[in-house]
Amino acid sequence: MHRLESYIRLAFIFIFIFTILYLPISHQLKKHGIPIPRQISWLGLFLSLFFIIFATILYTPISFHSNTHTLNLIPFSWLNNLNKFDELLVEKIPNILLFIPLGFFIPMVYEKMRFLHKTLWISFLITFSVEFIQFFIGRSSDIDDIITNLFGAMIGYGVFHCFQKSLHFHKFWHVSTTKKKRRSKCDY
Repeated sequence: MHRLESYIRLAFIFIFIFTILYLPISHQLKKHGIPIPRQISWLGLFLSLFFIIFATILYTPISFHSNTHTLNLIPFSWLNNLNKFDELLVEKIPNILLFIPLGFFIPMVYEKMRFLHKTLWISFLITFSVEFIQFFIGRSSDIDDIITNLFGAMIGYGVFHCFQKSLHFHKFWHVSTTKKKRRSKCDY
């Protein structure tokens, strides 16, 4: 539980600092005609990606010694250790929570990614990259992490899809999820 609490605390600190730094940029983007709801969508995606990288790669000690590399390619092997089920569950829940925002913001920002398989493909590439890097910096690489991360992305996509169906008529949602179309010379 301590690991989950430290990630949550870290997320709030990071979001607070990043928001303060982002305010001047937001003002400039608004001057260039990018509405605030659309900026929030991009900011959410950026924060999701940064927090994934920070929590999985940068926040942990790095070791390039070969004896510290571990690799698990057996799916759901953690279920075999049921006497430590609570402890293992606490390790898997942060993985799920970490990828929910990514699964939400990918289809929100990119209209072409508004299909589950496309969102999962991008999420897979990100989580595979993280696991690949973790193996070489002395952390463990685990197929279960990939599975739980994809499950989190699926939940995020499901939340996006629910919002899409129920809020598609609201202006805020439309502005947040639709790229501003540029006018051609014929439109003037």
